[in-house]
Amino acid sequence: MRDEAGPSGHASSASSQALELDGSIKSALRRLPALADRLLSKAPGEPWSSPRSTEADYRQLAELLARLHLYLQQFVAGSADGAAAAAAVLAEAAVRTALLRLVAAAALLPLETPRSNLAGSSGSSGGSSGRQRTAQEACGVTEQLLLKLGMQLHTSAAASDFVQGLLRMQLPQRLARRFASAAASPAALTPHQVELAAHLTRLLNGLLVALVPGSEAARALLASMRCELAEALRDSNVLEHAALLSLPLLLRADGAVAASGAAAGSLSLSVLLVFASAQSGHLARWDGDVATGSAALLEVLSGPCVRHLVLVHGVAALCAADGGSAHGLPAEVQQAAYNFLAAGCLATLSSTITTTTMMVLSCDVSPPPRVGTRAAVLLLLRLARLAVTSGDVWTALQAGLPLLPQPALGGRASVVIGRENVVVVAHEALGIALRLLRGRLVADPPAWAVEAGVECWRLVAASTRRNMLRWSECEEQEVICLEDVDRLRWLGERLLHEWVPLLPPGQPLPPAPPPGLAAALAGGLLPCLERLLRRADEEPHGPESAVVSALLRRHHTWPLWAHLLEYGEPRQAAALLATVAKLLRRRAAPPAPGAPSGDDRLAIALCTSVLVSALAASADLSQAEGRQRARLLTYAACQWLPALSELALQALADPRAPGTSHMRVLLTPLLSWLPLLASRCKAAGEAAAAAAGPADEAAAADAAGSAAAEAAGGWRLLLLEEVRVVPLLGGALRLAQHPHARLHPDMRAALAESCCAVAAAWPDEVLRAAGVSAAWWPPRLLRALLPQLRESGRAAQADATEALAAWLEGRTAGGSGGCGSSGGAEGGARARLLAAVAAVQDGAGWRGVPLVPLAEARAVLRTCSYPSCVRLDGDSEAEAVLRWCRFCGLSCYCCGQCQLSHWQEGGHKQACPGGRNPRSG
Repeated sequence: MRDEAGPSGHASSASSQALELDGSIKSALRRLPALADRLLSKAPGEPWSSPRSTEADYRQLAELLARLHLYLQQFVAGSADGAAAAAAVLAEAAVRTALLRLVAAAALLPLETPRSNLAGSSGSSGGSSGRQRTAQEACGVTEQLLLKLGMQLHTSAAASDFVQGLLRMQLPQRLARRFASAAASPAALTPHQVELAAHLTRLLNGLLVALVPGSEAARALLASMRCELAEALRDSNVLEHAALLSLPLLLRADGAVAASGAAAGSLSLSVLLVFASAQSGHLARWDGDVATGSAALLEVLSGPCVRHLVLVHGVAALCAADGGSAHGLPAEVQQAAYNFLAAGCLATLSSTITTTTMMVLSCDVSPPPRVGTRAAVLLLLRLARLAVTSGDVWTALQAGLPLLPQPALGGRASVVIGRENVVVVAHEALGIALRLLRGRLVADPPAWAVEAGVECWRLVAASTRRNMLRWSECEEQEVICLEDVDRLRWLGERLLHEWVPLLPPGQPLPPAPPPGLAAALAGGLLPCLERLLRRADEEPHGPESAVVSALLRRHHTWPLWAHLLEYGEPRQAAALLATVAKLLRRRAAPPAPGAPSGDDRLAIALCTSVLVSALAASADLSQAEGRQRARLLTYAACQWLPALSELALQALADPRAPGTSHMRVLLTPLLSWLPLLASRCKAAGEAAAAAAGPADEAAAADAAGSAAAEAAGGWRLLLLEEVRVVPLLGGALRLAQHPHARLHPDMRAALAESCCAVAAAWPDEVLRAAGVSAAWWPPRLLRALLPQLRESGRAAQADATEALAAWLEGRTAGGSGGCGSSGGAEGGARARLLAAVAAVQDGAGWRGVPLVPLAEARAVLRTCSYPSCVRLDGDSEAEAVLRWCRFCGLSCYCCGQCQLSHWQEGGHKQACPGGRNPRSG
């Protein structure tokens, strides 16, 4: 584990001193070997018994070491400047030898000395207190040196020699003997002796950090030392002995609790710190060989005493924070743990406690914790809830609001997680809880697991709100730090694609959702996703943007979204789809002056992937008839396709478009869906015409004809006026012949099929485009598609395309501007076109896609009637307050600006019966 960074601004100013030490540090280093030699004896077993030592000598050496300690604390652990400073301090062999001798002497000090024997020792005028302070300072300097060398040890031969000296000292074995001896009579230890034990324990953490490799080359160089340390920690059982000593110190009831509580807490936290660093080393697979170093660390982590100590502190901290269940933890232990958290009205929980508690509860080490899955999940939820509450507390403090003691905690100070850790703790605790719940939220899950699953997702939603994510920003610069960006991206990668449980691929969706997915949806997954999308698009540099960017970069397919649309609350699911549509429209809208632009193509890629994979999932869609996902898939198509078409038309007008993959991404979903929608519209129109007969026909036929005509009109309006298929396909035909377009044969085939389907459904509209050069479909461009269609074995598409080209040539040659009633050769060309199109569509995979009438789909959620609305105020489209047009009562708007824009430029003035400007209100 790393130590905390030094005072703000010191790291940069101290970097120049790292290579060229200032005079005071050089002087201290010159004096250090002589002072150490004066105080240390060369007699084995009695390192401190020197007849020349005095109290002044101890004080002088302690002050010298304290000066070095303070100097090293100015540097960030593991930084290049810190490593250079440590290397400069260790450059002289005499300094290294002196520090090693001091550490060895500190490790030999007896921790269990009775109080009656503490006032001096045989022949030494220095006294025990001077030795204790000198030993602590020596350990502190050595710890700082090791922390500064983390990931940089391989850059200094002198530093490597120093670490090898510590390993040859067999420090874990020495400390294990001292801790085991002291644990036999913990009541005899003074606070100074306990504090020394804490300093010695932190040396083990320093060694673990110093041996973290910074590169693959360093990994090979440090492999033997890493294995040696891991095996020494395992064989000595030092962490178990330290934990066994720490536990009774927390319960000492000899009246010295107040005096020794801080020292006992320091020792416990030191043990937890070593545990956390050992866990990091194990997960990093230190030596690349599970059978040696990493496996040895796993055994260290499996010790029952140290894991019990972790849970004692974790449960006690949670009890102090929320007053919840203590799971049998004695009240005196709870109080002892609370005593050393902090003083004042706010106690900040150590990140070491939260980290190690999550490690033990995660069941990543063997044997698993004895608390059981239910207790582990509930403890993790309490930890995540504390993180969310802490985010609220830090927000209130930043706003200047007073923080009062909590009555539920007996008037004690509020315990919170540090603001720099609230996001990490919340998301890691929730991730572990969801993983543990996955095995319980199966068929017939227990009630506690269902409740915990819902609560878990409620906390996920709460942990992604701005008052939480804002603490990922650096306080002064108000920008997201790189390390926190990685953390937010970690959340985005897992939020939807790993934490949401789905059925196995290919398995039909049952009527009821799986329990795990039901818990996610009941806990607010869909509103959470929608809110993140809206806030990220409004503030591309905000913390939500990092989450959304990672979320959208993962592959989104129909099987994933089918689960969300089938089982989600209909209005919530439709609101999510409508928000995605607004993101697309915002890409098409001209940016406001000075407005930042986000990653424009991620939302486009999402829509493309979902729409295209939906048509490919014919087996699933064939079973979706009458199901909610069919209605919401239709809603997605009518929301997304017009926006994608607008973007495609803009890109087609850009001379750079033919050479970009972006253009192909835009066209793929449009060309995939146009044949389906055009054929459905044509079929609905034919059904309406067939049902419209003489007046004496049955009323049922009239009703069927009315419904079919309404359905055909809805699709016709969508495709011709909102998607603007005729100019879109005209631009795509020109793109296909561009020398740099590089369209895939499948896309050329889809283009040909789309042109044929649209011409079969709306021949008049295609012919009217003859006078508009950009929208017209020149027959020569259609014929240019034929060679590749035939080469790729698409004979039916080639026949239909050739029939379309012949029909267009015949109609335009005769100067006809409309379809009318064709006869003769023209009528034969038209018939051949329809027959060829029917042959293509008979074998199409999308024939079984169950779409619903547009009116039915749009009735799921009414949104702003202005087609170009891009307003993202609020957290959800489902919560938007709409204002209705007072003249027609059919159109509704999210704001006055959209209403005015729709009236002036959106066509509502011509469509509305009112025929005059609406008044506000």
